Amino acid sequence: MLTIVHIVNQFFAGVGGEEKANVPVGVQEGASGAARGLQAHLGERAKVTATVFYGDNYFHEHTDEAKSVILSEVSSRHPTVVVTGPSFDSGRYGVASVEICQAVSESLGVPCVTAMHPQNPAVSTYREYRNLRVFLLPTTETAAGMSQALASMAQFACRLGSGAEIGSSAEEGYLPRGIRRPRHADRSGVDRAIDMFFKKLRGEPFITEVPMEVWDPVAPADPIADPAKATLAIVTTTGLVPWGNPDGFKTYRNTFWRKYSVAGLQRLEPGHWEAIHGGYEVAFVNQNPQFGVPLDALRALEAEGVIGKLHESYYVVPGNQGAPSVMKRIGAEIAADLRKESVEGVLLVAT
Repeated sequence: MLTIVHIVNQFFAGVGGEEKANVPVGVQEGASGAARGLQAHLGERAKVTATVFYGDNYFHEHTDEAKSVILSEVSSRHPTVVVTGPSFDSGRYGVASVEICQAVSESLGVPCVTAMHPQNPAVSTYREYRNLRVFLLPTTETAAGMSQALASMAQFACRLGSGAEIGSSAEEGYLPRGIRRPRHADRSGVDRAIDMFFKKLRGEPFITEVPMEVWDPVAPADPIADPAKATLAIVTTTGLVPWGNPDGFKTYRNTFWRKYSVAGLQRLEPGHWEAIHGGYEVAFVNQNPQFGVPLDALRALEAEGVIGKLHESYYVVPGNQGAPSVMKRIGAEIAADLRKESVEGVLLVAT
């Protein structure tokens, strides 16, 4: 019989709601919480041997420790397949589910199945990993679709665990990862391209063999009418934070932002600030934090009357390997806070 370890957050394990979001990794033998529903759909085909759970906040605040414990628990049980989620539209839960699948498949070689709404921010992370052992199934936006999601995950997990050949995303129903595999075709690429071209001209349906990601068009904002009367703020993706990294930014794939006060400061002194970023050599910024947040130059412009006022805080997220959907959300959240603070313009400092 196939064996499955189901990994869920504290809510779907039945441990508690947001008040239990800081609980560390725990294990309940057999199927518990949402895993009972998964077991019901598995029937006699497979058995859930353990339900591993974690607090949403705990995972993101203690990621390395959480992954280490989860890997140990999974390894000791030698499952055929690992299932995480479903997380629906929950970003925290979704990111954790994908990260756990990535860690389990890489470290233990165990195939994984997860599921979430296609607009969940974690979908971008899943696609960026392009892991042949990890499959993400689409769900409804809310947990109202729980039974359907668990049924799909059970069916897919059984096929995956049985060693059956898994076809393309279009054939199997999982979300595509952008992985291209060589295949023998009866017609040349030129002939297929011409065929698609004429179908497009005739308005007939066709499926491209090279799907392209479409980016949202962004209209530039109107220029500031009078910078000398405006309040400006600094937004940076350089990862510059107070020394010691008090909010626990990672060097890559961050999912949150913070703002830090520079009120009363004329410049940022070395030794009080550091760059948390895995995409460039941070030693130069650590030696001169002005490279990440040019406070001294803006104070000079403020004193000369070129700009009216510098906002008392700057906004930061380390942008390395940021998933586009996550960065879009972060940008919207920062913009909302800037509007609330009556900031009229932004200097964006990138790497």
